[in-house]
Amino acid sequence: MSFLEPDAAVPLAVRTPAAPRRAWLKLFRSRTAVIGLCLILFWVVLAALAPFLPLPSPTAQDAMAMVDPTPSAAHWLGTDILGRDILARLIFGARTVLAVAPLSVAVAMVAGIALGMLAGYFGGWIEALVDRFSDLVLAFPVLILYVILIANVGASVLNIVIATTIASAPGIGRIVRGLVLDLKQQEYVAAARLRAESTFYIMVFELLPNCRGPLFVDACLRIGYTIITIGILGFLGLGLPPPNPDWGGMVRETTTVINVWPLMSIAPSVAIVSLVLGFNLLADGMREAWKP
Repeated sequence: MSFLEPDAAVPLAVRTPAAPRRAWLKLFRSRTAVIGLCLILFWVVLAALAPFLPLPSPTAQDAMAMVDPTPSAAHWLGTDILGRDILARLIFGARTVLAVAPLSVAVAMVAGIALGMLAGYFGGWIEALVDRFSDLVLAFPVLILYVILIANVGASVLNIVIATTIASAPGIGRIVRGLVLDLKQQEYVAAARLRAESTFYIMVFELLPNCRGPLFVDACLRIGYTIITIGILGFLGLGLPPPNPDWGGMVRETTTVINVWPLMSIAPSVAIVSLVLGFNLLADGMREAWKP
């Protein structure tokens, strides 16, 4: 288990139709979940309002500010080494992170759920094939796998999504496989078979709904770890190509002048920490809400 991979240990329960409603109500009563949700919504609102806020362009350079990068009325958090407004780059960078991370995890979840459903429901050679593929991918340190993939195919939103899917789908598949192995023995699955329901119907409408609690928790954790990964790739120069605002890239650009431009490093670091913390707290609240 890498430090970039979430803990896959999540509770399992077969629920009545009213259980999901009770779980969501319990979630919104959780102080941990509410704090996490507030942190996420803070960045979501800023990102959504970014084009309408009185901010300079995140790529515009202020020659005068390059001489004095300290915060001012024109630049609330100061400027970077190229005279670009840090606050503008921070907020517009949030738009990229909040688009790429959930999209990457969503694609990985679809692929992982499909693999896990097939392996858990059919077993046999399908399960063996999926397990060997998972072993092969999970044998690589996740960060090295990301670097190898991005370095070879190039840095772009599409390639980050592809790399995340390849790295994350096997872990998701193993979670789903374990859930399905237990759930397919339940009476409601046997009843569906007696009604001559199709395999697709049983997977999508009988098994998948009973996997949602653990998968919601895992998805939140993976979004947080994907945000960290995007930051690391940006710091290594493998993030989005310039001049796109990139939180990891902002930290990398100030490594040699951190004593002169401290906010250029501190601001994106705090942004990454707060957003990841928000998703982790939300995941903790969801874990408690969906606990049997």
